[in-house]
Amino acid sequence: MKKARYIIPIILLIIFITSCTKCDDCGYQPPLTTTIPVGALLSLTGSGASSGQSSQVSIGFAQQDINTWLSSINKNVRISITYADTKTDTAEALTQLKIFYDKGIRLVIGPYSSAEVAAIKPFADLHGILIVSPSSVAVSLAIPDDNIFRFVSCDVIQGQAMTAMLLADSIRAIAPLIRNDVWGNDLLASTTSDYYAKGGTIAQAEKYDPKATDFSATLSHLNTTVGNLLGPVNPDQAAVYLCSFGEGSNILSIAGNYPQLKKVPWYGSSAFAQNASLTADTAAARFAYTHLLPCPVYGLDEEARGKWQPLQQRIKAIIGRDPEVYALTAYDAVWVGMKTYLVTGSRPEIETFKFAFVQEASTYFGASGNTTLDANGDRAFGNYDFWAVNHNPSGYFWQIVAKYNSATGTLSRIIKK
Repeated sequence: MKKARYIIPIILLIIFITSCTKCDDCGYQPPLTTTIPVGALLSLTGSGASSGQSSQVSIGFAQQDINTWLSSINKNVRISITYADTKTDTAEALTQLKIFYDKGIRLVIGPYSSAEVAAIKPFADLHGILIVSPSSVAVSLAIPDDNIFRFVSCDVIQGQAMTAMLLADSIRAIAPLIRNDVWGNDLLASTTSDYYAKGGTIAQAEKYDPKATDFSATLSHLNTTVGNLLGPVNPDQAAVYLCSFGEGSNILSIAGNYPQLKKVPWYGSSAFAQNASLTADTAAARFAYTHLLPCPVYGLDEEARGKWQPLQQRIKAIIGRDPEVYALTAYDAVWVGMKTYLVTGSRPEIETFKFAFVQEASTYFGASGNTTLDANGDRAFGNYDFWAVNHNPSGYFWQIVAKYNSATGTLSRIIKK
């Protein structure tokens, strides 16, 4: 009987507590889950579509992995991603950012291009939105104390890497063919200043409208420029330097129709490296394969292989190809953003959020390695991998052919084409 006297109150207490989890009147409420909204401005169509599509998959994996982790540590917080297609268009990027703002989104991953970042920067700075681009590299956007952060290093290093490759190949003169936007012009200035300082000759650049679809007149002018270069130098000592997005595939598919352009090797740039449109176009891929076209892009850290290799395979299983490196930097950007919210809470002031974001980035080591940022909010460290098109019985494919170490200024060949 004594036991019953103690057991009955305990049972009643358990029933009371259990009922309280379902009862509003008793005052007990289960912990609420806070949802953090994050926007993803991606080039799902247009000339940046290859990178946008792989980044969408990687960001989806980031959401999945983060929410699983938050659950495992008993955090009543979850992340929600809202996607928008910028169409690789500056006006559309700004339109979609304003929609995000109206939805209460204050952390945005993307956009892809530097021109898009430049277009949305004034609105983001004015309205307290933190932008984290996984791929913008224009030197002119390396600005301290703004709301723009970039998870790759700016194009100063890419220019140095390209100069190292040109000199290693004994290229004495280049004819630039560039996308006429902030990225193309900044990259051209960075590369040519370094190349010129080391003895290279640069012809007047041929520039095209980013919205162009017919490149016949552009290539005709470039053909004349290259022909003029071939007086003082041999064909194996001159080259075309191509700074393009996915439209580079359209350019290469007809470049063989111009006699001077098919005499010389071609060199590419970061926005074209690993682009799926090239290997899907047989004529363009064949021209790239027979004309070198090494394209430097932010390189993955070997010390992080255990992180990026499994993620690459997960993404590849969805898209059927190796993802661009920007898919991995986008994945890391989501993680650092979420970790920042855990420190600041879900509605921080922008200056508090920016300060915490930089601190979290400095301690995070993700799929793309060390994410420490410099004073301009850009990736502080990084080397470059050179990707080029190769061929086997199964078709054309991208592979790494060289690596550039920015700390030592050295270029190491992996494959000599």
